[in-house]
Amino acid sequence: MKTKQLMKYLLSGLIEKFLSKKQKRVVILCYHSVSPSSKFASATPKLFEEHLRWLKDHCYVVSFSQIFSLSQKFAISKKPIVAITFDDGYQDNYQYVFPLLKKYGLPATFFVTTGFIEKDPRILEHFCILRQCDLEEISPLSWDQILEMYRSGLEIGSHTHSHFNLARLDSSSVEYELKKSKEILENRLETSIKLLAYPFGKYKRHFTKATLKIAQKVGYQYGAAVAFRAVRENDLPLALPRFFVTRDSLKVLLQKIYGAWDWLGWWQEKAPLWIARFISKKDFEVW
Repeated sequence: MKTKQLMKYLLSGLIEKFLSKKQKRVVILCYHSVSPSSKFASATPKLFEEHLRWLKDHCYVVSFSQIFSLSQKFAISKKPIVAITFDDGYQDNYQYVFPLLKKYGLPATFFVTTGFIEKDPRILEHFCILRQCDLEEISPLSWDQILEMYRSGLEIGSHTHSHFNLARLDSSSVEYELKKSKEILENRLETSIKLLAYPFGKYKRHFTKATLKIAQKVGYQYGAAVAFRAVRENDLPLALPRFFVTRDSLKVLLQKIYGAWDWLGWWQEKAPLWIARFISKKDFEVW
């Protein structure tokens, strides 16, 4: 092993060992597709089950709606508090994720893009562009599947209607995206929808203070963003940070949960917008 690789390995191990002793960790994980073959999957079913097995044994796993209140009460658990979330609404969430959650008795929250679920041709094409795949490679959940998951105790929230970058829309279009999705979900599930996840999810680049005001006005209570760090006591309930999971090995997942990646969350939130746009131009430009 080269000296540079050895130093990186030792430093990673020391950081992980030190951070694993910290008890005040409240973390939200964000998955998308879980599939044995999809090239844009967050994990294979085998890897996802490995994650679940470790989370069940070493963490206090809660629903997304519980995260904000529990972040104010760290003493409730000596283990990290973790919420598992899914974005978009892929059919494989029912095929692979749902049975595994039942097997391990763990809660999760699914943020669905209602236009995707309803197979709007324009939005299906939008997802093909986002995932860089052909139409036959993406398959949304059905309403019957979503209803079954909801009735089993899993949480369902909105991921807007069209999965556009909300920071690029005017206020009336943002309100339409948030309200239409909420209304469709409430009609389908016959319940009040209070949970929202912002497409792409990074503050200033994909949603703004104005977005938060509209979300509150429409009637959302908790919002899921993307920032690679733990939830803090002073976070806004409508902008709770999440870690993307991207085929993470168990070691990488542990590093995220215990804090070794929190520096990246600091950078995501503090870097000047023009630098963030330059580095991640692709996801900033996506509509």
